[in-house]
Amino acid sequence: MAGFRSADRRQAEASRSCALAAALCLASACATRSYAPTTDVATHELKIRSGDEVRVVTTQRERLSFKVQEVRADRFVGVTDKPHRKEHRPAGQTVEVPFDQLAVIEVTRFDSKAATAAAVAALTVTGFALVLGPAVVVPLMPVAP
Repeated sequence: MAGFRSADRRQAEASRSCALAAALCLASACATRSYAPTTDVATHELKIRSGDEVRVVTTQRERLSFKVQEVRADRFVGVTDKPHRKEHRPAGQTVEVPFDQLAVIEVTRFDSKAATAAAVAALTVTGFALVLGPAVVVPLMPVAP
């Protein structure tokens, strides 16, 4: 009976480890990068697309956080998120930010390649841990004088 409980405990620990590994994989798959584009061409080269979350500082020093809904030839169109510190527009408001008014743009996007790599690594480590069992600690032998 004691062996059965021990196996259940190991299985529960393995389940917790898998859940933690999955959470870390998803957390590591988002990347935030800051840019200071100087031209419309440089802004297009950032490859910002619908669904990206951006924070911008305009040339008039206005700060905005929004989710991009549309990228036009000369501007971003989106809906504001929950305002961060020093942002004054309420959430849910439609905004248009012309490229020539961008001073700084910070982009957060999900990177599927990074998520896949992190998931494979986490599953490999978890698999080895399940197959090999708990780590064995060998006590140090006393050294003869």
